[in-house]
Amino acid sequence: MVIKQKFLVFRKNPNESPRYERYEVPLKPGMSILEALFYIQDHYDSNFAFRYACRGAICGSCGMTIDKFPQLACRTQVAAVKSAKKPPKLPELTFGDVPTDWNEETEILIEPLPNMDPVKDLVVEMEPFWKFYEEVQPYFKREYNDVQPESLQSYEDARSIEHLVYCILCGICWTCPVNATNINYLGPTALAKAHRFIADTRVDDEHRGNIVKRVSNDDGVPACEKHFICNRVCPKGVKPGTAIQNIRKEYLTP
Repeated sequence: MVIKQKFLVFRKNPNESPRYERYEVPLKPGMSILEALFYIQDHYDSNFAFRYACRGAICGSCGMTIDKFPQLACRTQVAAVKSAKKPPKLPELTFGDVPTDWNEETEILIEPLPNMDPVKDLVVEMEPFWKFYEEVQPYFKREYNDVQPESLQSYEDARSIEHLVYCILCGICWTCPVNATNINYLGPTALAKAHRFIADTRVDDEHRGNIVKRVSNDDGVPACEKHFICNRVCPKGVKPGTAIQNIRKEYLTP
């Protein structure tokens, strides 16, 4: 006997109101949410849209909201969704009118990333996300030197920023309540990336100063309300909220 899992999935075409549709997917051992979405696309609707790339939980492309908890579809097991412990005090996430007959015990609810405009189905508009990311200048800026190595860094200095380097730009930390109400807020991702380069010993003082100046604006670090939702939902342990606090304490406090 084939066991099937029921899904309630957010659907939206451009310029149309969102809706929710139901699907049944035959389970197999180790099936991820991403695999289930492929099944829906292959067997129900080839126009069903969602993002994915590496399927290895390192590219960040398949971030979405699963049973009201933003996470990576490729690393989330279908069989574990209902039993998984969700982070505490997550904000209420509303994308559309979820059918009142949604059975939270048996049906897995799939919705887009929070605080981003849905373009089609689970695909969201990430232009503001990338715009803010670029504004913090998350790169090295120095003259080219053909003598290797160009830069040296101690083991201790490298380890101090290692967790920040793990950010995969998935956008899940935009679950932050500030992003829900302030469209100009740089967001946890950009600010965590800013700290990654501010704290990097290989960055020169001028570049570091430019980054600090940008994140010091009202829509940067000062806009953070210290909810720390970003820390709780980050799938890679980057702790963006802690990075923002560190910028505030080390560079912005008079």
